[in-house]
Amino acid sequence: WFREKLSMQTALCILLALGGIALLYESGDGATLDLTGTILVMVSALSYAIYIVGVNRPALKSVATLKVTFYVLLFGRLDFGSAVSVPDRWYLWGNLVALAVFPTAISFLCTTRAIQYIGSTPTAILGALEPVTAVFFGVAVFGESLTLRIGCG
Repeated sequence: WFREKLSMQTALCILLALGGIALLYESGDGATLDLTGTILVMVSALSYAIYIVGVNRPALKSVATLKVTFYVLLFGRLDFGSAVSVPDRWYLWGNLVALAVFPTAISFLCTTRAIQYIGSTPTAILGALEPVTAVFFGVAVFGESLTLRIGCG
């Protein structure tokens, strides 16, 4: 769609990233990855890649970051027919607001701004450090064990 070329280096990087994800997956009971979940994650990754490349297009570079983020969040909501439950305690509403603001809205604002300033590829590379950060905090803060397999992943 955006005339981006798929080079051998890019294909190798994608394969290495998928291999790293497989190495990071660990189930306590020895269960394997769920096919439906894996497909949903791949669709999610594809839509995120389209977003990262699409925001870097000249037509969107001049649009205000907040406006782009608003429309991305507005039209990016998918409903898979699951039932929605309304929280019945005040602190659960606080959890919902915190999840809406911090990992979603602020993240999209920062990502959109980064794409407009430094471009799609550097933003995607910096975004790829997220699993490294998760492993670091899992080990340092939550006492998870750092195995050789997780380190390689």
